[in-house]
Amino acid sequence: MDELSSEVQTYYKKGYLATDQGRFRELDDFKEEWAQLGWYSWWLLNDTTSDFYMKAHFKWSSAYKSADISGCGFVFAVEKNEDHYGVFLDKSKVYFVETSYYYRSIGPTRGTGRVNLDNPVDHPVEADFALIVKGTYAYILVNEEVVGEYTLAQSKELRGRLGLSLLSGTNKDYGTRCEMTNLHLWIPKT
Repeated sequence: MDELSSEVQTYYKKGYLATDQGRFRELDDFKEEWAQLGWYSWWLLNDTTSDFYMKAHFKWSSAYKSADISGCGFVFAVEKNEDHYGVFLDKSKVYFVETSYYYRSIGPTRGTGRVNLDNPVDHPVEADFALIVKGTYAYILVNEEVVGEYTLAQSKELRGRLGLSLLSGTNKDYGTRCEMTNLHLWIPKT
């Protein structure tokens, strides 16, 4: 718990969190696979919030060498009508999407959103991934380094459910396989 409290203090001092007061929730390890080209599936948690941070160790593999964008991820601000945001870690970039009536990708406001990881068909790729949401800003950290800051729509309801997700880049065999370990969630006290 001391390590998690230290994370909160670090993120608070860097301005990624509005407060350092909140509660942690340890989440069960996650392991799923999905084989549907260009689609993702999600598994919702029981938590509803607007500001938070969620962190996990991702390990994923792909059944096809030339797979499209694929990897592990999180969804947040999931509404009853299923409008939401999704963020995924691919071998070359963070793929950030907003869905409402239409589905669109969002580029970073600051940073590149780029990473340089191995092809997940050669062997499973691993990285620590953190998503921090504060107000209308989202910060993505990969292996403790900020790779992008994203601006969220001010007109969109940001309080919603959270979930774990998996984006498949191929229809072949098992598609994309994702494992998340050391998975935890922090929500500020209101």
